[in-house]
Amino acid sequence: MKLNLTLPLPTSINRLYINQATWNPKTRTRMLTGKRILSKEGEKTKEQIIQKAKHQMEKSDWSYDYTKENYIYMDTVIYFRKKGSDDNNIYKLLCDALEKVVYENDSRVLIRTQKILYDSQNPRVEVTFSPVEYIGIFDNQDLLDKFEAKCQTCKRYKNNCSILRKAKEGRIQEEIDFNLNCLKYTKIN
Repeated sequence: MKLNLTLPLPTSINRLYINQATWNPKTRTRMLTGKRILSKEGEKTKEQIIQKAKHQMEKSDWSYDYTKENYIYMDTVIYFRKKGSDDNNIYKLLCDALEKVVYENDSRVLIRTQKILYDSQNPRVEVTFSPVEYIGIFDNQDLLDKFEAKCQTCKRYKNNCSILRKAKEGRIQEEIDFNLNCLKYTKIN
């Protein structure tokens, strides 16, 4: 399962937010509220990203539901207009725009910049989403399956073992050593 998108280059975080102001009719001046809001440029680019992503996703087999419980990689190739741009400055808007469109929550997105190029005529970002291989503390499904197979022969397994549950959640525990052995394992007689 993969999803490839070509999207507008997001507005840099340096220009993404502005200070909100309200009009004070008594003093006939603008007063800052202290609140930061999305700039007009940020709003426009966010909407363009959302619309382009939705359109390109129509032809894909991407599973939005998968992202509710699992981590995904977001690999990017960025085409900046000019040299000197910072790739980290575009991810705030990109991640926020794609939330609830490509994935449930951007807290489960692992970002990796693969390449930065320059295209003054067509700045953009090419994004590839794919599932991560690891599950919890396990590097892959095979390691999880082996660990859980042994768990099934342990007394704790019948009682919904909290060690196994936490390991699947990615929680580091004293009960599991570096070789993925459970130190609380007690074989069923």
